[in-house]
Amino acid sequence: MKSLPTQKRAIKKRNALLKAAVYEFTYSGFEATTAKSVATEAGVATGTFYQYFENKNDVLRVIAENRFQELHQQITLLENENIRAKGDHKGKLSLTWATSLFKRVLTFLYEYHLQDTSLHQVLDRRRGLDAKLDEIMNRGEDLMRSHVINFINDFELEDVDIVADSLFAMGEGLVHRMVFGRAPENPEKMLEIGAAMLASFFAQKLTLANDLNLK
Repeated sequence: MKSLPTQKRAIKKRNALLKAAVYEFTYSGFEATTAKSVATEAGVATGTFYQYFENKNDVLRVIAENRFQELHQQITLLENENIRAKGDHKGKLSLTWATSLFKRVLTFLYEYHLQDTSLHQVLDRRRGLDAKLDEIMNRGEDLMRSHVINFINDFELEDVDIVADSLFAMGEGLVHRMVFGRAPENPEKMLEIGAAMLASFFAQKLTLANDLNLK
């Protein structure tokens, strides 16, 4: 990837190209998207595209990195809000609080995926063909997984990796089923039930492992 620009005008052009690339990948697909089509959508010359990106693979990798950074920042804010609302929860679990937390996270991820469904599918397909993109996607998914691990660590639970992978897989599976499978008739209800199931699973694991009191 090429170095990031520092001048405001250059940053503005690069951002315009990124926005245009998201549009092109989303509505035209990866194969039909070209440096020229992205530049045209951004309102700049094709040569300008190559000032900031090597090719369309390069720009897709940048888009993937930006998406995960945005997710990381927004989920961090969400975590901080819930921690402040709960207060000191170490060593015990409120099912009401946990269900509310999982519901907010699932809802956020569901709405986030709905915004760029086609782009998400492009990224999933291309990662199997582009080792560098796959590396970026893996790093991003590890970053998302780290949020789950941090949550579990707060309860000093054993088998952290197994529990984290289970929660991550269940949450991701539910969101992907809702977005990429048959659209649910009642998304709100499905998210509520999914959040309750995640909270119940976590509570059961806590009870079996540490004999903690649930409130």
